[in-house]
This record gives sequence, C-alpha cells and structure tokens, in this order.
Amino acid sequence: MAVEPIEEPRPARILLVDDRPTNLVVLQALLEGAGHEILTASSGKEAVALTTAGDFALILLDVMMPEMDGFETARRIRDEGRNGRTPIIFITAYKELEEQLLRAYVVGGVDFLYKPIDPEVLKFKVSVFVDLYRQRALVKRYSTQLEAANTDLERRVAERTAELHAANDELRLLAHASSHDLKEPLRTIANYTRLLDERYKQQLGGDAKEFINFITDGAHRLDSLLNDLLAYSEQLNPPRYAAACCDSEAVLGEVVMMLDVLVRESHAAITHDPLPQVGAEFNEVTKLFQNLIGNAIKFRGADAPHIRISAQQQNEKWLFSVKDNGIGIHPQHHGEIFGIFKRLHGREYDGNGIGLAICKKIVERRDGRIWVDSQPGQGSTFYFTLPEAV
Repeated sequence: MAVEPIEEPRPARILLVDDRPTNLVVLQALLEGAGHEILTASSGKEAVALTTAGDFALILLDVMMPEMDGFETARRIRDEGRNGRTPIIFITAYKELEEQLLRAYVVGGVDFLYKPIDPEVLKFKVSVFVDLYRQRALVKRYSTQLEAANTDLERRVAERTAELHAANDELRLLAHASSHDLKEPLRTIANYTRLLDERYKQQLGGDAKEFINFITDGAHRLDSLLNDLLAYSEQLNPPRYAAACCDSEAVLGEVVMMLDVLVRESHAAITHDPLPQVGAEFNEVTKLFQNLIGNAIKFRGADAPHIRISAQQQNEKWLFSVKDNGIGIHPQHHGEIFGIFKRLHGREYDGNGIGLAICKKIVERRDGRIWVDSQPGQGSTFYFTLPEAV
C-alpha cells in the first residue's frame, strides 16, 4: 500500500472571544493576512457553542466578560471535550495577579496577553501556537497513514502465511502419499531381488551377484530417503502446542537407549550436566538429541567418540550444547548443513542430509535458534535454544 503524499494543512481556525465588538474588530484586523480562519464570539455561551461544533487551533479569550467570565468559559470548553486540549491565551488588563494565573492554568490556559495588546507580541504568540497545531496535525496524518499501511501489511502477511500453510499441507499430504505409493513397488523390487539371489545364486556369475548387490543397496538407500522425507514433511505446519513441558534429561536417557547398538559398537562415551524441564514436546526433544548425538557418533575421528550435553539458562530460554571430538566442520559450511539434502561427505557416511534440517524446523517452531561452532579436526559443538517449561 503506497503512502499518500501529505497535503498542506488547512488554514488554522482561531476563535476570538470578547464581549466588546471593538476589541474583536481590532484583534481580527491584527491577525488578518496570516492565512488563518478567524471566528468570533461575543459571549462565553457563544464561544462554548462554537467549540462544541468545530475544532480550533487556538482560542484568544477575554477574562472580564458579563454572565460568564473567561475562566468559566474555558472550564466549559475543556469539559465539552472536543477542544479540551486546545491552547487558550487569556486577555486581561491585570498583570501579575497570582490568583488569576492559578485559575487560568487550572482551566487550561497556557499564556496571557495584557492590555493594551502589543501587535508584535500577539502575532508572535499566535504564530507559535499555530505552528504547534500544524505539526500535531501532520503527526496525526502520518500516524493515520502509517497505521493504515501497517494494517494492510499485516493483512497481506496473514494472507501469504495462509497460502504457505496451505502449500505445506499439500506438500505434506503429497509426501505421505508418495512415500506409500513408492514403498510398495520398492518392497517388490527388494523382495524379488532377494528371491533371485537365494534361488539362483549357484547359477549366477560374479557380475550378476555384484549387480544384485547394487540393486539391493539402491533399494535400501531409496527406502531410507523416503523415510527421511516423510519425517521432514511431518515438520511442515505441525500443530502448535499451546503448552508443552518435558524433562530433557529423561529424553536423553531414552535416546541413549535407542542408540545403544551404535554406542557400544563405537565405544562412545556420553556424559551430561543436569538438564532442565523445557517448553517442548517429548518427541521434539527426542528428534533433536537423536540426530545430534547420532551425527556425533557417525562423524567420529580416529578416537572413540566423547559426547557431552550441557544446558544453561539465558533469559527465558535454555541454551543447550552437544559437544563432540569428531572430524569437525569447516566454517564455510556452518550455515548450509542445516538445509535439506545438504551433505558434506560421500557415501562413506550413511544418511541423506535431512536430520539437521529437521532439527532446525523443530527449534524454530519453538522460537529458538540452532547453530554450530566447529573446525576441521577439532570436533564440533552444536548449540540450540528451547523455551522454559510452561
């Protein structure tokens, strides 16, 4: 939405109030030529009626008037509300009367003009208050346009967000359907290849057996890729929990049990500090630890893996770290490894490059961050934040 150009403000409306017509004529003559819109009232009652019907930039109000003096007039104008914040300059012949000054400020007066009026002082004071009025008008206009622009932007963002959610829903459904439809023929290929190897392995030559191994390996890798894609698709537009709480230390214990075979085969040592309750679902924290600890074991160096999990409180979040002594990551790859299908190594390491992308989705859904600090040959420390438990 384009912001409309600011128009020049309309002439400032000034109200002159005096029960003597000659005084009104003099004041009006002094202020003519400045581009103001001048209105006059010959009584307090008339002045109140005018201020109830329209807005004014400034009111020049005589103190000594019959029936309703200037102070009472100012009080009623203020109480009416429409011009309750309009500056009022009182006109009086009495100087330095403390009682008058106090009454004037109580009912909204901002200044005094003393009779006989100095034309230059009058014009100067009027110009100051008119300039303030115009500045307030411009600020109000800018604020109105900015509010309209923000409202339009929020509407467009909401529409775009709804479109993205719809697209992600379709993508998730497509991934589910594709996974199911592709897995069925894939199982058929794998099963018949296994039967072919079992029944005819005596008749098959060395090349044929190698080809069968290629088919079997390809089927397994494709099955793994489909499972990973399905896991990633589940992170697209998942239900956002209003309240969540889980014991991250208990989650870690479950994950270590799940990875027991890998831990024993690699002789990995997994230690941890006391870990907190966090504002996330059990399965979300499970996926985080499972991927990060699994990667620490997978990308180990010559020595047995040493993995330490820690957490410290920062404001209303918990900052977790998963530190290992593995092969490390070059700084130029620190950002890209969290993208889907991002792999830094060849087939010597299993995987499809989806695990860290899933971690990123989980953490960001909880308004957190995930990053890595690493150098080649010096191990890696993955950091991520999760909210406090609700």
